[in-house]
Amino acid sequence: MNKNIMIVVAVILIVVAAGGGFFGGMMYQKNQTPTLGMMGRGNFAARFSGQAGQNAAFRPVRGQVLSMSNTTLTVKMSDGSTKIVVLSSSTSFVQSTKAALADIKTGDTVNVVGTANSDGSVTATDVQINPPAQGGFARPTGAGQQPTQ
Repeated sequence: MNKNIMIVVAVILIVVAAGGGFFGGMMYQKNQTPTLGMMGRGNFAARFSGQAGQNAAFRPVRGQVLSMSNTTLTVKMSDGSTKIVVLSSSTSFVQSTKAALADIKTGDTVNVVGTANSDGSVTATDVQINPPAQGGFARPTGAGQQPTQ
């Protein structure tokens, strides 16, 4: 065979192999089970990272639960302010596994993702109970206080 024909055939084979590998990888990824952070109807991780498509009203809330009812949580933010979180029948609750409103206790730390309301409250889409501290480690608080996580 001519040397030029062999080079063309080799290039074509390489392109076909690379395309097949890419396609196979895409199919493999599509069939993978989602990780805990991406599980659930609410898709907490995607919403928290701003990939859910409704970024205009996206409002994360992280803090300690001061009080609660069947329809609201009052959360103390790290700056000392409080935020009212409105709960609905479509709000999902997650812990390391699926959770419920009954799993929240006053004093727990929560991450809340939802939409901002005109009165300053947030209507919760997802509530993560006792989330890991940012950076993976609990941050020390003032003297004599327990770090929250």
